Amino acid sequence: MAFGPAIRVPADASAALWIAPALGSFGTVGGLVPKGYERYLLLDYRGGEPRGSDGVNRLFEQLVPVLARHTSTPEHCWFAIWEGHGFDTSMTLLAAMPRDDAERRDVERERQRLREDDARRNKSIRTALRRLPSFDLPNRRYYLVSGAVNAASQIERPGGKFPQPPDLWWPEDRRWFVGGDTDLDWCYIGGSVRLLSVVAAEFQGRTRAVDWKASNAAAGE
Repeated sequence: MAFGPAIRVPADASAALWIAPALGSFGTVGGLVPKGYERYLLLDYRGGEPRGSDGVNRLFEQLVPVLARHTSTPEHCWFAIWEGHGFDTSMTLLAAMPRDDAERRDVERERQRLREDDARRNKSIRTALRRLPSFDLPNRRYYLVSGAVNAASQIERPGGKFPQPPDLWWPEDRRWFVGGDTDLDWCYIGGSVRLLSVVAAEFQGRTRAVDWKASNAAAGE
């Protein structure tokens, strides 16, 4: 499975086709979260957690139980993962300082072996990714998978056991929507006033209300 055992592969990407017509301008809150929700909230990744995917995963682990209580379909959610994360271009680096010609030849043989291993692994990953349905939004293309809501913190990068948080995720009943982007240190959540009040209480000091039309730069200040 390209993104780990917690997710399922749908037959097609039709479940995501409603998103594009409901988006605002690229580079705004509405460029990531569709219109129509009562309120929009920014959840900041920056804080005590480790930076990067591990930190985002910890936040999502904390966020999942809250969101699960505010949907009628917690066992059926959708996860979109940007194709530009470089899944099939990974390289293994070998740090070595050969002391003589014999060691230099050994190091070069080992580097060649690693390059061949990388090429085989990346080819396998590309094959697995081609089996996934995908869809386009302005300036981004995403793979689409599905699973229970708690899969949000259990998705893995292809070819390894490293976490890969989804960029966009929402339940089948569309009661809420979480949208983030590779260029941002936060995500946005669209949902009811009641839900976002609970999220704000759960993540005190790390959330703030944002306008759907606000630019990402303004929202992140």
